[in-house]
Amino acid sequence: MGRANGVGAIPDPGLTFEEPGDGQPTDPFAAIIKAELLSIIKWADRQNPRAQQATPGPSELGDPCDRRLGYRLAAVPAVNTEFDPWAAIVGTAVHSWLERAIRAWDDRDLIAAPDWITEQALPIDEFVLGHADLYSHKYQAVIDWKGVGPDVMKKFRKEGPPEGYKVQTHLYGYGYQRRGFPVDRVVLACFPRAGWIKDMFVWSAPYDETIAQAALSRMYRIAQDLVSLDILKESHGHRWEQLNATPSNGCAWCPLYDPGRDPERGADATGCPGR
Repeated sequence: MGRANGVGAIPDPGLTFEEPGDGQPTDPFAAIIKAELLSIIKWADRQNPRAQQATPGPSELGDPCDRRLGYRLAAVPAVNTEFDPWAAIVGTAVHSWLERAIRAWDDRDLIAAPDWITEQALPIDEFVLGHADLYSHKYQAVIDWKGVGPDVMKKFRKEGPPEGYKVQTHLYGYGYQRRGFPVDRVVLACFPRAGWIKDMFVWSAPYDETIAQAALSRMYRIAQDLVSLDILKESHGHRWEQLNATPSNGCAWCPLYDPGRDPERGADATGCPGR
């Protein structure tokens, strides 16, 4: 029999333990390991360069909510920070695997010129930097990977991807075009986070420069609104309410969403009531 369970104790190898709620006893050693692993995973996720990006990226420029983009442009500190990062971590890991797979595919034929460009940093604009997943010389196409759950995949198949995702691909196309690459198509390749790879959903459209330009013009218009409202002045925080908002289920993922706020209070420099 092993020593009594506790910090530094050796659990009896003949005993198994489960988490609370399943009718089994709780193992304090398992709880310690779980807490430490969660701390490491969440800490590592916070080191992600994209999480520390100071300026808005193409994914944010496609968001339909002017207020959310305004908060980002004004660098207002996040108040809604208790996200479970696992879905994003899985997506990042899959992106890394796909990048290695595509590079290996290109490298298998040492004679032919590489067809694919992976994980390319793109200056979309003086103030906007993007990171495009994939470009094909053969198809003159920009491809963006998305990892989605079953419900979202079903919605994509029925309705197509949301406009914000489409805008994002055109912005990547715009960035590649600025670097001198021909762009004919933009593509979203959505892989299932649960299920089978054969169920991947792919959407494509002709590249349209005007969509990217409209997204950039909107960003500058919102920035001008912030200046006109003098919104960063401490006594003018209530003026955030004057920026157009587009409440939706996506509010839950907005860094400035304050779920406990009284809707009558409205938006200010400390958060937004959302939908």
